[in-house]
Amino acid sequence: VMSRLYVIVFGAWLLAGWPTGKALAADAIPGEQWCNREVAEIQFSGNKVTQAAVLRRELLQQSGTMCSLDDIIDGIQAIMDLGLFKSVRAELQLNAEKDLQLRYIVKEKIFFLPIPRLSRTSDGQLRYGAQLRWDNFLGRLYQLKITWEKRQDDNGRGRTGYVNRLEYTVPRFLDTRYGMRLRVGRERRNTELSRDGIVYGEALRDSRVLEMRLSRWSSETGGVSGLSYFLGADIEDRVYEVNTGRVGPFRDGQKVALVAGFALQDVHQEQYRRTGQHYSASVEVSNKALGSDFSYARLDATAQWFIALQRPQTNLNIQARLGLSDRAPFGERSYSLGGGEVLRGMTSDKSSGNLMTLVNIEYLRGLFAYPAWRWVLFVDAGNVYLNDDVDLLRQQARVGVGLRWKLESLTNTDIRLDLAWDPDKEGFRSYFSTSLTF
Repeated sequence: VMSRLYVIVFGAWLLAGWPTGKALAADAIPGEQWCNREVAEIQFSGNKVTQAAVLRRELLQQSGTMCSLDDIIDGIQAIMDLGLFKSVRAELQLNAEKDLQLRYIVKEKIFFLPIPRLSRTSDGQLRYGAQLRWDNFLGRLYQLKITWEKRQDDNGRGRTGYVNRLEYTVPRFLDTRYGMRLRVGRERRNTELSRDGIVYGEALRDSRVLEMRLSRWSSETGGVSGLSYFLGADIEDRVYEVNTGRVGPFRDGQKVALVAGFALQDVHQEQYRRTGQHYSASVEVSNKALGSDFSYARLDATAQWFIALQRPQTNLNIQARLGLSDRAPFGERSYSLGGGEVLRGMTSDKSSGNLMTLVNIEYLRGLFAYPAWRWVLFVDAGNVYLNDDVDLLRQQARVGVGLRWKLESLTNTDIRLDLAWDPDKEGFRSYFSTSLTF
């Protein structure tokens, strides 16, 4: 099974060089007959919230340069790639002085979402609470997200816990190469202290987290696509209050880690699908010299391909992940399998280790009369290993089917329903989410 998956991934790598289906619906630009002179002025309409400077920095065509239809069409795609608009179009016109004006007309999505949260995982964990999400904060593409959530196992009868989190992301400050990400959170959760099938006890885990990233784009122009790299720090304080049994290999303490990495963003948004590719890698190092109670090193790498197939609204989406570490803080393992975000069809945290391989493959096809809906066939395969039992030919694989519903009026919101076959339970596991797998 894995040999076939590797062939598919290699084929996707080759296909990544093919045309990615960038939106060329604007082949005919109204007023294109005047595109034989300099563009005197660029205007925007329909951007009631989004600042014009955010849109302008995405454009190849600039005022004071010769008009290029190719650059104007690429600008339509670049603005769509921001994920803020339901539609984008452009037109050219001459003013009273016969100067050429370029206008982009956009239709904004809904950016501000106070969302009640209610879900049930395939493992019977109930999650309910609220989230405040602002995807275009201050009209500058910044994202603010505040989450409060209660979690309870065994369909509301088991262990309880609370998750509170604030996230603030600036992809790129205006007129600079720099961006940032801040995450502050606290979790208080009752948990079973177990590892490798051995149950040590029950405890209340209290964790406080602070993460900070400063990023820099390699190009002064180009907006929020292309190569960027980042440097940051992760701090976490954790305390275990044992209720029954003993703590086992788990430890209280403070983690202080330095994190560095890069991302190469080349993903394009069409009305109902994505095309292109995305690559990222990061290195995380913690040491007592940094004031940490733990010492470890960790490497994570991810590659994603969104391949437009010939049939309309049909995609082959592939994600490959590799994780490697020598150990993990708090007596845990760095990686675990299972759950709706990693390997569907397997119990969450069923196995853990310090090396992980993972491949997610999805074939998506739109419904002809309802293109916002797509049905999905998927395969998830991967494994985790301890440092002394690595065998890359030994993989866990699951298959399943699903549905995707793109909410066109909302930013970053797709309804996802997946059913994955679990051979251990000889039945299907269901997953419901308001975000995509990757």
